Amino acid sequence: MTSPTAPLSAILDQSWAEALEVASRRHGDRVAFHFDGAGWHQALTFAEWREASHRVAAGLAALGVRAGDRVAALAPGSAMWPILQTACSHLGAIIVPINTRYREDELRFVLARAEPAVIVLIGRYHVTDYVELVAAAGAVPELVTIDAPGVALEPAGGPGGRGRRTWAELLALGAAAPTPPIAGRATDAVLLQFTSGTSAFPKGALLSSRATLGATWYLAERMEVTSDDVYFSTQPMYHVGGSVATTLMALGAAPTMIVPERYSPEAVFELVPKYGCTVRTGQAAMYAMELAHPGYRREFFTTLTKAWSGGTPELRRIISREMGVPVMTTIYGLTETAGTTTINALDDPEEVWLHSCGRAIPGVEVAVRSEPGAPVVTTPGVEGEIVVRGWSVMLGYFRDDAATAQAIDADGWFHTGDIGRLDHAGNLFFVDRIKDMIKPGGENVSAAEVERIIRAIDGIAEVAVVGRPDERLGQVPVAFVSLHPGRAFDPGAIVGHCAAVMASFKVPREVHLVESWPMTESGKILKRELTARLAQNRASVVGPTG
Repeated sequence: MTSPTAPLSAILDQSWAEALEVASRRHGDRVAFHFDGAGWHQALTFAEWREASHRVAAGLAALGVRAGDRVAALAPGSAMWPILQTACSHLGAIIVPINTRYREDELRFVLARAEPAVIVLIGRYHVTDYVELVAAAGAVPELVTIDAPGVALEPAGGPGGRGRRTWAELLALGAAAPTPPIAGRATDAVLLQFTSGTSAFPKGALLSSRATLGATWYLAERMEVTSDDVYFSTQPMYHVGGSVATTLMALGAAPTMIVPERYSPEAVFELVPKYGCTVRTGQAAMYAMELAHPGYRREFFTTLTKAWSGGTPELRRIISREMGVPVMTTIYGLTETAGTTTINALDDPEEVWLHSCGRAIPGVEVAVRSEPGAPVVTTPGVEGEIVVRGWSVMLGYFRDDAATAQAIDADGWFHTGDIGRLDHAGNLFFVDRIKDMIKPGGENVSAAEVERIIRAIDGIAEVAVVGRPDERLGQVPVAFVSLHPGRAFDPGAIVGHCAAVMASFKVPREVHLVESWPMTESGKILKRELTARLAQNRASVVGPTG
């Protein structure tokens, strides 16, 4: 089981608010963030961050927020996020990021579980009235509204009325009150991060400053991120990739973070060259969309020197070649493990960074369990459920003791629900998700295995395989694909390729062409939406297999 041989970083003993005090002293007027949206831009220096964080903490305290209380945030990317996050830590309160794509039922569930004392939200965004949506969900705490994605850094106007006030009024309330002492500590709960909920209502993982700051610190260390870097984040701020790996990257390694209001290929093409970004993030579907986009140009990425991505070895090799990034590091992690459990180092050989997710970060153990009840092992080549133990694991699922007991066993191992194996050096190789299995005629078919075979076909940009109900077999595999520009869609050739190299029960019965993938804003393909498309439209290409 992997374990550190060197002392752990001192940042594990700091809260977010304490880390901001250190960063502000060290970096002062350096820009911590550039936030960019359609027609607006906002820069936030470390000194401005600290000052605004103090005011918001004092304002929240004046509203009655105390240690352990929850403060929800519902808005696109803007300076509100890092300011509110550290303000909550200052008070020992817990921030609850809310997905801007939630509809009434999802929002009602999350708010009922979290019971926030205050909700900070954008009043209206695109076609959605969020104040109305929150009211419809039955939430009636204190509301702090933001009129536009960019937020004020200075107070304006009076203190506002009870129950509803603006962000500027919250700052004014804080400016009129003394800044309270920092109450939050490294081991305290600071983040209630709901899982993405791609298949069911989300669960709320309760994370500490130690878990989140530490995981991001070692992410930066493996990627050799420093204060000289300009780091482009594709991750939405309400996701663990934003609340943790974006905000806390600035607090630890202190690069300048570039954050779009929301992800799009066009935002990447504009902002990476605009700021001369040297580092970037990205899920596999994001890179695939960018490479297939008619506006893609290799010259957009000439400043990049390092990046992380998901996806297959084939896709990472293409990204590395097309975008000119020497090494595409890969992360394995979950919301429940603060987003980063293993990661490649920049000096790993190609075979390692192409095919594995790297080694566990210091102080965190990674092992596998071949079957329920079997011992946890790190024997090279043994395949089983990935289990994780150490300081980065969540404190538990908020107000869900049964789910917590099911996820974390008596020995402290968190059961990920993913299948993997380790090599002799402790590198983790991800195989599949336990629940992402299709069962035709009682056989087990790994969606990831079929996807790997299809991705190897020339011209395929991205693929997702799901199960379709079948009267005879119970369930059969169906593939959705997108293509590189200029490539013809030949579903028969895709089916034929699979039939030549796989058992017949694994071969997709249908192949659908996708122009635009349904994705979470963090870049995960929403397979449940693909499954729903099957029920709506059966007039698709069918391959006679099995």
